[in-house]
Amino acid sequence: MRMRGFTSPRARVTILALFLLFAGTTVADTLTVDRNSIMVDDTITITVSLEGGFTSIDSVELPLTNLKIVSGPSTSSEITWVNGTLTQRKALRYLARPLAAGTAAVGPIALESKEGAHETLPQVTIQVAADLAGQTNDPSSILRELLATKRDPFFVVVEADRTKAYAGEQIVVTWTVYNAASVDQWDITNAPKLQNFWTEELGVANEQAQQVTLDGLTAQKLVIKRIAVFPLQTGTLTIDPLEVAARIVRQIDLGTPFGEFEGSVVDISRHSTPLSIDVQPIPPGPQVDVVGDVAMNCGNPVQANGGPVTIDVALSGRANLRNAPAPQWAGPVEGSTQIEEGKVNVIRSADGATMTRHWKLLVFPSHDGAFTLPPLITHAFSPANGRQDLRCGAKTLTVTAAQQVGVRTPRPHSVEESPALRRIALAVLALAVLGLSAVPIRRALSLRSRVRALTHPLEEARAKLQAFLAAKDLDEAALLREASDRGDAYRAVVSLLDSVEHERIEVDDVQKEIEVRVRDFLQSRP
Repeated sequence: MRMRGFTSPRARVTILALFLLFAGTTVADTLTVDRNSIMVDDTITITVSLEGGFTSIDSVELPLTNLKIVSGPSTSSEITWVNGTLTQRKALRYLARPLAAGTAAVGPIALESKEGAHETLPQVTIQVAADLAGQTNDPSSILRELLATKRDPFFVVVEADRTKAYAGEQIVVTWTVYNAASVDQWDITNAPKLQNFWTEELGVANEQAQQVTLDGLTAQKLVIKRIAVFPLQTGTLTIDPLEVAARIVRQIDLGTPFGEFEGSVVDISRHSTPLSIDVQPIPPGPQVDVVGDVAMNCGNPVQANGGPVTIDVALSGRANLRNAPAPQWAGPVEGSTQIEEGKVNVIRSADGATMTRHWKLLVFPSHDGAFTLPPLITHAFSPANGRQDLRCGAKTLTVTAAQQVGVRTPRPHSVEESPALRRIALAVLALAVLGLSAVPIRRALSLRSRVRALTHPLEEARAKLQAFLAAKDLDEAALLREASDRGDAYRAVVSLLDSVEHERIEVDDVQKEIEVRVRDFLQSRP
């Protein structure tokens, strides 16, 4: 039997109004997740739905177990007016990812409105399944696992040129993304901290994507991060996973005429496996100054105008030379020695970091005549060849005793020379020199002041540098990837600050080096 009354326009309006009225009265504050079972590399959407007076809340504190917020909250609001009744609703959405396999949970959440009303939203639990694809570095195995579990074929693999090394030996670690999906964009969202390593970033800006075939499926392969690490401790050291987030375009139906142009966009995350490095101690024996394949070069000693004898010395090779001590005399020196620190130059390539460190030795002879400088020596340890003494041979030259700094031998005035006129001439000359050099001096003083402001106290240097970047509208993540002198300089600053913050080196020993690196960064070009 057909009930005509329910098909009339007036009846339909009445039914719709009643539906909206009852719908508005049944919706309450809730805590929900879009899925209760996920993989360890999946993300979930957490939604906090608020109503009435609780819509004044802009953000809530989410108690999380085995979860990490990736982004949010994003907010959507709704206002309805039904039969003179105003209903307000707000939804806060957070994107989160699990930290490990097992049970994860959100909540309970305690809410408090501006009017003083209280409500508690019950806890929601999520089961996180282990990701077999995240337990291997074999690209084919990872791809098969992703396809078998109907996940997007996008993943990251980590490799090291060696997994067994000596303390201080250079290891090159590379992270590579494999992509057989339709990726709109991707980014590194979490890089390993590397507390037990000295690190040097190796540029990847010039890396080009390669096309590879895995189990019959074509994929793109791209190196996204490469670093040289130098172990600071012995034992089994772990390089934590690197996490990559990507926005994937999933096509709806390729069988339809417009299926190629239709789809949905989803956010996923992938992470590499942890990487274990077996670090062996240096074999017992005499002291070691540097670890790696290193060469030493010494210039010829020179004395000019009765001053100190100067000799340029450099160490270079595939090693960490930033904190290497200066070469030492193999025997006694007939005089005093001062050491001037030079710059550290780093050449970065896919094979690793090659460093060169310079020093200038100033020797003040204690007598005139024949003067012999003993050999210079550095104690090195080569992983391939063991202990080696890098040596520059003894040098002999004829010298005059170096005049003490600050002591001047007076010169008698000639009869024609007036001391008063000479003082006036010197004053005029000094003013002229000051006038010519005023701008460079001001610039140098300004740079020195800026460096000191950014690096003192050292505990606040990182925060001050980040504030400096924000004031200059520079993105720190982009700067760390920038293939330029400026990018190299900033990566050097961050590497040294990381070492200080994790107590790998003493603050007092590194203050000057950090100032040098910050000055290089301020003077560098993009």
